[in-house]
Amino acid sequence: MPHKELSPREEQIIDLCSQGFTNEGIAHELGLSLGTVNTYWLRIRTKVGGSGRAEIVSRIIKGRAERALQEKDSDRPAVEQSLFDLRATLALLNLAMEGIQSTAWATDRDLTIRIVANGELSARRSGMVWEVGKTIFDAFGTNDPDDPGIRAHLIALAGKRATARLSGKDFKMVLRVMPLRNEKDEIIGCVSLLASLKGLLKG
Repeated sequence: MPHKELSPREEQIIDLCSQGFTNEGIAHELGLSLGTVNTYWLRIRTKVGGSGRAEIVSRIIKGRAERALQEKDSDRPAVEQSLFDLRATLALLNLAMEGIQSTAWATDRDLTIRIVANGELSARRSGMVWEVGKTIFDAFGTNDPDDPGIRAHLIALAGKRATARLSGKDFKMVLRVMPLRNEKDEIIGCVSLLASLKGLLKG
């Protein structure tokens, strides 16, 4: 059943949410009150359905991808990109945990970062930087396969979930990495969540 069309402002809210903005962050970004943002979410839910932000956004992104794939003029690279973005975004949304300081990202098989979703944790933390186009090796500042962050991604590329604890002078975090698969069950990359250990213990 097709969804009712969203207004431009509702589309903005969905896009910001899919980028990892909290409701407070969305309000600040758009110059709205938190109450107004919550009202927009009620309107969006009426049009789309779903019980929470993650489910609402996943429905909308899935609908966008399905429409893109139905376009007659779509070329194969665009279709493949659309499918990757859909799977990666849904996987990141499933990893997202409200109220926990976290950064999530998706990589391709070359471990190049394709999507970043920042929760309550900055994408720049303790010398590590997660940006689209950078590799995991860039982000962790090493090519050492035995580095905990690198090793976790290599394990995921081999088909298993991996967890690593990362710590430094002023931070303690947990990294979770899982394989990202296509409809043929082939591994096409990884999805990862880096969360503050303190936030996890509170959540």
